[in-house]
Amino acid sequence: MKKQMKTYAMAIALITMLSMNANAQQVTKKQLVDAWEAMTAMVIGTAKAMPAENFTWTPVKGLANFGTLVSHQAQANYGFAPRIFGVPGLTENIEWDEKKKDEVVKVLEDSFEFVKKAIDGMSQADLDKEVEVFGTKQSRMRAVLILTSHLQREHGKAITYVRIKGNAPAGSGGW
Repeated sequence: MKKQMKTYAMAIALITMLSMNANAQQVTKKQLVDAWEAMTAMVIGTAKAMPAENFTWTPVKGLANFGTLVSHQAQANYGFAPRIFGVPGLTENIEWDEKKKDEVVKVLEDSFEFVKKAIDGMSQADLDKEVEVFGTKQSRMRAVLILTSHLQREHGKAITYVRIKGNAPAGSGGW
């Protein structure tokens, strides 16, 4: 029975991986833009839902505080976009205090706009073009889907922090 379950699990994993590759090629630019806008509203709305005094709070010693957790999402946007879209990276070093809500929210908003502008500058053919991202050749569209997957995971952590502190996160959206 265990071997049979393992075989089923492996088959499901393989089908999922293959369908992810096919689905990445079928996503249109409009769908990507709509999903990015939903992601932007969700992540920024949740950051805004946390009271300023809780940006230094961590649920358990050793975990990132809320400000650091949310700042990581901005860093991901600024780090991935040049690799995915071939756009210039930041020309100046952006500094912000992860303990200050207004500074974290501002850099988060700017980072999402940075990626949005890169997406807007691409045609469907540009998004379907293969590029090398972190040593792997893949379409730009697939690379953006990987970025959104990362952001969703991080957002899930942020939701937990916000809820533990008794606040409601932003509503979730998706494709």
